[in-house]
Amino acid sequence: MTERMTRGFVVTDREPRCPFDPSSRLAEMGRQEMPARVPMYEPRFGDADVLVLSRYADVRAALGDARLQYGHLPLADGSPRTYMPGFLPDFHGAEHTRLRRMIAGAFTPKRVRGLRPMAERIISERLDTMEEAGPGVDLVGAYAVSVPSIVIGELLGVPSSMHREFHSISAGVVNFANSPAEYFALLGKFGEYMTNLVEEVRRHPTEGLISSLLRERPGGVSDQEVIGLSSALVVAGHETTASMIGVSALALMRQPEQLAVLLDESRSTGDAVEELLRYMSISGTFPRAASEDLTIGTARVKAGERVLVSPLTANRDPELVRDPDRLDLTREAVAHMAFGFGSHQCPGQHLARLELELALPALFRRFPGLRPAVPDEELVFHRDGPNVYSLQALPVVW
Repeated sequence: MTERMTRGFVVTDREPRCPFDPSSRLAEMGRQEMPARVPMYEPRFGDADVLVLSRYADVRAALGDARLQYGHLPLADGSPRTYMPGFLPDFHGAEHTRLRRMIAGAFTPKRVRGLRPMAERIISERLDTMEEAGPGVDLVGAYAVSVPSIVIGELLGVPSSMHREFHSISAGVVNFANSPAEYFALLGKFGEYMTNLVEEVRRHPTEGLISSLLRERPGGVSDQEVIGLSSALVVAGHETTASMIGVSALALMRQPEQLAVLLDESRSTGDAVEELLRYMSISGTFPRAASEDLTIGTARVKAGERVLVSPLTANRDPELVRDPDRLDLTREAVAHMAFGFGSHQCPGQHLARLELELALPALFRRFPGLRPAVPDEELVFHRDGPNVYSLQALPVVW
């Protein structure tokens, strides 16, 4: 493989005939005895060769190995290459732990269960809006993006007037095909938006997480770290869940027998969502650097070498489940890698699960005749540059 890739290719490189399956080259990488080394580009550090780990056991081992340090290549002077203090994915070790503890309490299973009435209300309101606009809408814009955007906005305590900008302002920061100039310009706009957002919440306190951080200052959090933490939650708190709602809805419309399982009240909706998460695997990870020589599976990794894992191929490993390329909502839940593993496992995973468990059944119960309004070949997926696999739009009718 000589083509220069972005890190997102390990989740966005899909089979054209079935946009949910890994591409033939990703599948082949998963079958190889030795992991592949590929040239990768990212505007924040340029070109670098990375070792791509594809098998489930290797991916899990790498994500749990503290010697593979999270973050980006350092600057020439050795300082960390981060654009925002407190932006959680850019840190590892003790600093990452300190920052993560500041927000952990907002995402415990108990706290997330308490958000259920709020999420149900938002979902019902969005479905009402769809129905009023119908009998046809773009499901991505009208529902898949709006539900998690409003949910994370209410959790953070974002003024409703600023909710709409979440998706448009953050979409560019997960696209790594842009030139450095374009990418850093987008980061600048995003940073300015988030700074203004935190300042607005400071002037007009709410019951949300941002106000709590500003008021209580857990771990001695600084103003700039509040902005960085909030920024990470804005991006992660809606981008991936929005993508999951969109691609899952498409798959369920294509496979009515699986939709029937989801809507069967005698079955576990939670297990069905876990299978959708495993099968779709829409989110990638950050590259990691080895702090010393180490071995993962059959691969020798030298100190300083970059490692990239593929949650998509890991979750399609036959060592994890039988017949892995088949969507089967009757499966019992397995320990998939859709939310990562180890110290950087997604802190908002319980919230994402809640939203999916509520949003998908509610959508199809409200619109039992829901179906795509355009042929499959007209659907456009975000590929290549993004670190999240998603539909650009999904026109539907009912």
